[in-house]
Amino acid sequence: MSTYLKREKDMSAKTSPKISRRLVLKGAGGVSVALPFLASALWTKRAGAAPVTAPRRFMAWFIPNGMNMQGWTPLLGTQAGVKNWVATPISMPLEPIRNKILIVSGTDNQAIAIPGNPPGDHGAGTGMFLNMLSVNGNLTSTARTSMDQMLLPYLNPAGSPQPKFPSLQLGLQGDNGLCDRVDCTFSRALSWIKGAPQPNIYDPAVLWDKLFKGFVAPPPMGATTPDPAATAAAAAAKQLQTDQTSVLDLVLAQATAINAKLSTSDKAKLDQFTTSLRNVELQIKNMSTGGGGGSVAGCMPNTKPAGGEVLNFDRGITPSTILTSHMPALRDLMVLAFQCDMTRSLTFMLGNGTSNNDYTFLTGSGTPHHATSHHDGNATKLANLIKINNWEIGMAATMLQAMDKVNEGDGTLLDHTTFYLGSDISDGATHNHWDMPVFIAGGGNGKMAIDGRHIQYVTHPTTPRALVGPMGGPVTGRILIGIMQAHGMPDTSLGLCTGGPLPEIMKA
Repeated sequence: MSTYLKREKDMSAKTSPKISRRLVLKGAGGVSVALPFLASALWTKRAGAAPVTAPRRFMAWFIPNGMNMQGWTPLLGTQAGVKNWVATPISMPLEPIRNKILIVSGTDNQAIAIPGNPPGDHGAGTGMFLNMLSVNGNLTSTARTSMDQMLLPYLNPAGSPQPKFPSLQLGLQGDNGLCDRVDCTFSRALSWIKGAPQPNIYDPAVLWDKLFKGFVAPPPMGATTPDPAATAAAAAAKQLQTDQTSVLDLVLAQATAINAKLSTSDKAKLDQFTTSLRNVELQIKNMSTGGGGGSVAGCMPNTKPAGGEVLNFDRGITPSTILTSHMPALRDLMVLAFQCDMTRSLTFMLGNGTSNNDYTFLTGSGTPHHATSHHDGNATKLANLIKINNWEIGMAATMLQAMDKVNEGDGTLLDHTTFYLGSDISDGATHNHWDMPVFIAGGGNGKMAIDGRHIQYVTHPTTPRALVGPMGGPVTGRILIGIMQAHGMPDTSLGLCTGGPLPEIMKA
């Protein structure tokens, strides 16, 4: 039995579910809203109670098709890391939180990602992203468990308050037909449990319902024998629509009563949370009524929205309107999911492997991502890739900045989160799996040296650096092993990656 499976079995035997001490407001129609961490409102603050600590969290953020590596990688960098690197066109959005990130360059996944074919490079790189197990030769292996799932007993320890969802899997693109000559799940999922992919939620309105409303969808139109529970849920949803009432309005009286008992800092935190929640409600309502791009038709709060715009399934081209309307809502909901302690583990795919998200809104004309990433040195395509990659990093940076503004315990929400961003490949034209684009952010559970450095594991002989850097750096999975060890896991390997954590990313 593997170390992980044995530990999972031992810890499961000890688990006894606990009710979260986090406050939950309840309103009409079965609506409930979990509040953020409010130390002055917890009953555990009574005399003699154990100190309350903020939860620790993990988020993985996947960007497809690699990057324009000249536009991403800082020129200054050493194996020990330097802090005086100069921001690049793609990394510029990270400047406001520069001291809470760590850019790691020169890691190499080639030996694990490509031991054979199929899949192609995108399917191989996506399928191993958080588990470091080759897709080729392991198509049905039950050993494929991703590190976000392996972390759960440490993020949600037995005997402590448990979040509503042990983990959440989210994505922007939706299913498509670009699967790189292998089962599509390897291109559509980051999170795996014993060989089973965990599917993503793509629609922000569906995510909203899952997090805040507990809405049960009515039966499909035309069904002759509707389920009684679904009928009741639909009636409750219709009443909410008639009243034009938001979730916050339903629980406002309780929130007001609690606010009077909070400390000054917790009052500010509650106000910040309710403002954020209201803003997301308005975003989703605008999307459903045409105010935010109209990408989710016929949807009102508390109803399951109709499908988004029709994709070109064969080429998987996701319209710009979905990117520009869904992404802000998903980004804000991810912050709220952590802030409300609804989950402590998130995976997010900004696009699937071989993504053809269309970036017309950035370039002014049709710009499918995958086709653009096959730049072949074309100056226009390379310039468009910088625009795409800058937007991708900007979405992550905006979310991380929002997390850093949420005060929590002895720091911020970002301080209590470990964030990991990477891709399936490095350079889109060559499909290489070395010189990988990676950065981490947050607190690393106090055990990682996330301090504004740029670590570079390989030497670049030319300036400006080549589009494809040299091979030979350590395996990227050693960063994941470092995150695992920082959160209490003793493992020194992950999938086919061995060697323990990279010492340069860990505190002495």
